Amino acid sequence: MLRLALRTRNLWVTRVPIVRTLNRLPLQKPVSSHYIRRYTHTWGSENIHYGSFPERTHNCGALNRKETGKSVTLCGWVPAVRSISNDLLFIPLRDAYGTTQLVFRSETCSNAEAANTLRSKINSLTPESVVCIQGVVRERPEGMRNKDLASGDIEVELQEVMCLNTAATNLPFLPGKQKLPKEEVRMKHRYLDLRRPELQQNIRLRSKVASIIRNYLTENQFVEVETPVLFKSTPEGAREYVVPTRNHGQFYALPQSPQQHKQMLMAAGIDRYYQIARCFRDEDLRADRQPEFTQIDLEMSFIKASDIQNIIEGMVTEIWKNTLNIQLDKSRFPHMTYQHAMSKYGSDKPDVRFGMHIHDISKHLPSASEDGVLECMVVKKGANLKTAEIRSVAQEYESQNGDLSKLNSVKINENNIGSWLEKCNLSKRSSDVATAQNSLNNELEIEQGDLVYIHKRSKYLYGGNTPLGKVRLQMSKLLQDASLLHIDPSDYKFLWVESFPLFTPDEAGLRTWQATHHPFTAPFPEDLALLESDPSKVRGQHYDLVLNGMEIGGGSIRIHYPEMQRFIFDKVLELQPHEYQRFDHLLEALAGGCPPHGGIALGFDRLMSIICGTPSIRDVIAFPKAGGGKDLVVNSPSELTTTQLAEYGLQLTKK
Repeated sequence: MLRLALRTRNLWVTRVPIVRTLNRLPLQKPVSSHYIRRYTHTWGSENIHYGSFPERTHNCGALNRKETGKSVTLCGWVPAVRSISNDLLFIPLRDAYGTTQLVFRSETCSNAEAANTLRSKINSLTPESVVCIQGVVRERPEGMRNKDLASGDIEVELQEVMCLNTAATNLPFLPGKQKLPKEEVRMKHRYLDLRRPELQQNIRLRSKVASIIRNYLTENQFVEVETPVLFKSTPEGAREYVVPTRNHGQFYALPQSPQQHKQMLMAAGIDRYYQIARCFRDEDLRADRQPEFTQIDLEMSFIKASDIQNIIEGMVTEIWKNTLNIQLDKSRFPHMTYQHAMSKYGSDKPDVRFGMHIHDISKHLPSASEDGVLECMVVKKGANLKTAEIRSVAQEYESQNGDLSKLNSVKINENNIGSWLEKCNLSKRSSDVATAQNSLNNELEIEQGDLVYIHKRSKYLYGGNTPLGKVRLQMSKLLQDASLLHIDPSDYKFLWVESFPLFTPDEAGLRTWQATHHPFTAPFPEDLALLESDPSKVRGQHYDLVLNGMEIGGGSIRIHYPEMQRFIFDKVLELQPHEYQRFDHLLEALAGGCPPHGGIALGFDRLMSIICGTPSIRDVIAFPKAGGGKDLVVNSPSELTTTQLAEYGLQLTKK
């Protein structure tokens, strides 16, 4: 009689026949043994092993010729069985550490009956079944070795196979197949997708990097502190996830970052804090965004910006050395101001692996650049692109900016190299075209085969990109696709971008200004007077770490004077009293004797996608969310019952 351990409410019933146990439970009808057998018949099958099994002696990536002749026990998954003949079968066995080839030879069995039994067990295995095997390590013949496998010099001659769990025959896909289904299918069955070696390697490398980070920061006297996940709603910018409570009308909010708690930790005298923190933002999802994400969060007291930058450079150097075997040095972390990045590259996170610089040519055409800045960008070999491709860039510009007349492009050839500027719709507005033509050709080294863009923008720079900066990125992709530009993905170009505007115009139009990053960033001391007279010129002590055109981290020196923080809340950002009262806890901490401090947060998911060379951060997260924030594995978010809603005092309204 089959015996099981069943949990019935708070009582564990063990070693009692299952039928008798179920019949004692308060069920509507007694349970027959026939009913149980319908669901447990495979457990008793001669080809299914239920119960204890031998402890494995090795993993599938550990065996080599040194183990030749040894008896071993391995456990893992069987992707497939390859039958050469009735007397010769090959079975790859995969676990988390590698793959080992198993071989069945009838001639090595003790007799024909033993061979038939073992063969039957092997042939009954479905793809992705879980087994425990015992066998003897044999060296492969010289011509049959597999250099792609760590265990490719050996094979294991089977003596026993125990099937621990048979995989269903209707699996949606097999992780070993080269042709995989759509990502949506793979995300729904993520437990299958994660068996793929690529994802396994990513997840394991993520764990290794987290360990490197913890060890490095601990050696540098940082203290790991866990901050609350149930926080309160504060007006920091992005939409928040709110958590209802049974105290009707009272809500928690999930933190967008540990920003306020880590500043209070500095007021508490922790001095050096870090955390690999979970953060939550209810925002539109892109390839590099998730509603819940992980960041490497740091804060330090009694420092200046260069101190925390040195810590981060050392940490990144340690990561690159131990994962990519690349040695970085101080010269690999140059600094650039926000104004320079936006003027020269059209982006606050410039990809400096390629040129295509943007030039201010206003001095050459002063009458055409009134009330703005006239820019020029030379795309080398750009004239070789298809007209339709160049037109698509213009259409994208028009969809985002509306006025296409501000963007002009000309393919340079032998017929127009001396007159191309006349085609840029500038002649009617400027008498300087003829004079400027030769100067620009010489200064910008314009030649046949180039594509030249002329664009007029506003003088005031704000935001993350200029219109011509977006064109620059689009052109780089088109050139790469056409093999006209090569960018080495393993060429890691780090860059510190600094001196951001502390405030930018409020695009929502509710107020005059909004904080460029967050309202806790300290202004440069020399710009304090501008807080009242001209906030647009106030620079913040903010710094972003950029890698190959992607922002991987951002931080700042914080405001530690409560009076200055109140002034920015009230006079500059124009928060209502009830809005900045939600920061009273932070203002009180600053007033309690808070030291000068600063910090930074690095996006761990994005950092890992760069290290692993994956196009999406979903490939470095075990259970990522799909589009719209859906978890396809467990089908969340999901609806609540009316009873659950009532318990929290909630009621749904129709959209």
